[in-house]
Amino acid sequence: MERFSQGLLQLAEQRQQVVTALKQLAQSLSSGDSSAEETPTDSAEFQTVRQELGQVADRLRQSKFKIVILGDMKRGKSTLLNALLGEPLLPSDVNPCTAVLTVIRHGSSPQVTLQYQDDRPTESIDFETFKQNYTIPPDTARQLEASHKEAFPDLSHAVINYPLPWLEAGVELVDTPGLNDTEARNQQVLTYLNQAQAVVFVLSATQPMTLDEQRYLTNYLSDRDRPVFFLINGFDRIRTGLINPDDEVAVAAAENKIRETYRSALSTYFSSLPEDTPEDMYEQRVFETAALTALRQRAQGASLEDTHLAPFLAALQQFLTHDRGRTELRQAVTVAERAQRTLAASIARRIPLLDESLDEIEKKVTSVQSDFSRLEAIRDQYRQLIRTSCDRTALEISTSFKTYILSLADTFEQDFTESQPDLEFLEFLQPDKRAEFYRAFKRAFERYINDRLAAWEFTAKQKIGQAFDELNDSASEYQVAYAEVVEVIHEKLMGRRFYAVGQKYNPKDAQIWTDNIKDLFEEIPDNLNNAVSSFNSFWQSVLQMVLVYVCVSVVLQLIGLMFSGLFLNVVGVVAAAGGILVAQAAYVRQEFLKATKQAFVQHLPQVADDQQRSIHKAVKDCFQTYETQAIERISADIATRRVELSKLVEQKQDQSLDYEKEVARLQALVKDSELIVTQLTEQVR
Repeated sequence: MERFSQGLLQLAEQRQQVVTALKQLAQSLSSGDSSAEETPTDSAEFQTVRQELGQVADRLRQSKFKIVILGDMKRGKSTLLNALLGEPLLPSDVNPCTAVLTVIRHGSSPQVTLQYQDDRPTESIDFETFKQNYTIPPDTARQLEASHKEAFPDLSHAVINYPLPWLEAGVELVDTPGLNDTEARNQQVLTYLNQAQAVVFVLSATQPMTLDEQRYLTNYLSDRDRPVFFLINGFDRIRTGLINPDDEVAVAAAENKIRETYRSALSTYFSSLPEDTPEDMYEQRVFETAALTALRQRAQGASLEDTHLAPFLAALQQFLTHDRGRTELRQAVTVAERAQRTLAASIARRIPLLDESLDEIEKKVTSVQSDFSRLEAIRDQYRQLIRTSCDRTALEISTSFKTYILSLADTFEQDFTESQPDLEFLEFLQPDKRAEFYRAFKRAFERYINDRLAAWEFTAKQKIGQAFDELNDSASEYQVAYAEVVEVIHEKLMGRRFYAVGQKYNPKDAQIWTDNIKDLFEEIPDNLNNAVSSFNSFWQSVLQMVLVYVCVSVVLQLIGLMFSGLFLNVVGVVAAAGGILVAQAAYVRQEFLKATKQAFVQHLPQVADDQQRSIHKAVKDCFQTYETQAIERISADIATRRVELSKLVEQKQDQSLDYEKEVARLQALVKDSELIVTQLTEQVR
């Protein structure tokens, strides 16, 4: 664990260095002596740039490595966490259906904070109290699972603070309930998934890839912008499960069979990754582990590097410190470079005019007013283009949702039967088993709806990604028109294309609003096929999370409508029809599904209408966020150019401008900012 901790702490130190550099650059943007308070650094554009630098610095300062641990029941998630931590923080023999979702983070002393579902204030308790009062025996856990109840329904989650050095580097571990948990709990897990830097999916070597695991992978993890590390736990139990555990040939054959099974089962996930994914990504993301053995070794004083977990830990460190961590730092450098270019471009426009007379400047300012109006017209045209695309896409997506929901009835029997082949449909005829069948069928119905909605969600995100692709292409066209007007303004003001003193004009150095607009979405999909996998954190927060939650709402709404008193009527109808033919399971299944379909079809229009509005609003919110940020940046560029001229006129009018002093100050400002960015770039190499 020492190497893992050292790598994270080194990255944390680099983050702090970058934060310091960003602060220095922000100060350079607003620096100047007291006689130069009304400088270009007070413009709207500079305020925006300083704000962006501050936001990036805050994100780096507060950045956490959130790692979500997922897995079906009895896969050894808690044992794995205890082995990673080197401490028995979590009970490892509790059924996940009743487990409390737990966030583990660094703290100066061991403490547990309970977060409740309602408005009750948080409660801090010591670690021993948590172990004593919030764990239950396995037998009790199984009883609660059978009755579809939770052990602690009032609790949202628990936060464990613990003084482990490598947690101090910003690592947070989220231990989640099993995959068979309720939809309400799934929704809570999705919140953490959308905030996570990585996911650890714990699987079993002795029960490879269940139907629930395959569904969860497809519905919640595939095509998302975060890596999943798969741990095939209990790999050492393959040997002990053989008749002759000393037969190395048989052991190798059994282990290879499990490897082939998982390589085939996980092929869907790895095939959905971007085309530039390395061919050996399976080897970099799938690991054979023995969490219980590792925990025992840790209890005897061994380091993680001496356990089966070492290869996984090395891959996780590589991702967090190099792939994700270096990406964060490079993005910060990009923002810093853009801020420096903004400063240099503004000063380059200003210096050639400093020695002009007041009369000459006023004439030139008057001559470009119509050109500023042209810039505003281009901005307004682009705004209208965004709104047109917004209205069209929102209508298309919401209509496709309604059409899709209504069409579910056409293939209900086939889809439901194929997805849930193991339901014992005769059990509902037996009064003592009806409650158990009711719970099983309800859960089966949730799974069926989740599968159907996952397919629609994938298509919807592709369509939205395509719409933003088109907007991005249009932004480039508008940029050309905008740049042409900007150059007209430059020629009118300076009699030539603008350039800084001692420098030649280079169009690539010109800071135009679309340069910033393209940074709004750092990973806008380049093509339709990669649309979903390219969504970055902005999409996650603005669009993807909303769509996921709408889908969860659909499930909850349908469950509420289907599984109420009406469900008992379905049972009664089928019982009356099948009571004489109890032995004919196929007939009973057919009649049950037929009656269920009738109830299902009855409620589909209401669900489609209710959720269509939510979908429409979610898509519009995404476009409106884009519009707000894009138009603000265009307006800031226009305002900056106006303010530069008006302030120059004001300074000329009150004769407060010292030409040589101001030129020296502005040139020094550019030089200082260049030095900061150069040093910053070297720090993150």
